[in-house]
Amino acid sequence: MKLKKLISIEKKADEVWVVSPDLHYDTENDEFKNIVKHNLHRKAKYRYIVPATKSVMRHIAKYQKDQTIPKDVAKEMFLILPPSEFNPFLNELAIYNPNGKKPVACLSVWKECNEDDELISYDDKFVKELIKSYKALWKKYKRENL
Repeated sequence: MKLKKLISIEKKADEVWVVSPDLHYDTENDEFKNIVKHNLHRKAKYRYIVPATKSVMRHIAKYQKDQTIPKDVAKEMFLILPPSEFNPFLNELAIYNPNGKKPVACLSVWKECNEDDELISYDDKFVKELIKSYKALWKKYKRENL
C-alpha cells in the first residue's frame, strides 16, 4: 500500500489504534499531526500503546499540547508499557477502524515517507489477529475493553 492511500484511510477513520516505539508520526510529522488534529476534532478515537521511555514521555506531552488534550483524556488514550530491549528495532503499526467491517493494518518502516513509498499492509486474517492482540494488551493493563 502506498503512503498516499494510508493518508486517505486515516483521514476517514473513525478509530485508530497505534503501537509506536516513539510517537514520531503523531508528534513530528506535520501531515499526520494535522490529520490527527482534524480527526480528534470530529470525534475519531485514537488509542496508543507506547513504551515508557523519556523520549516517548516528552512526545506525549508534545502531543497533548499540539492536540490540546487534557491530561485525563490523554491518560485514557495511552497505554504506557515498560520499555523493552526491542524498542530500537520496532516500527510503528497502525490499525484503522478496528471495529469496522474492513479494518486495515499497516506497518511503517521509515521515519519519513513520501506519498509514493510502499508500506507493509497485512491480509485480513493477520489484521484480525493484530486486533485481538491489541485488545488483549489493552484489557490486561488498562483493565477495560476497547
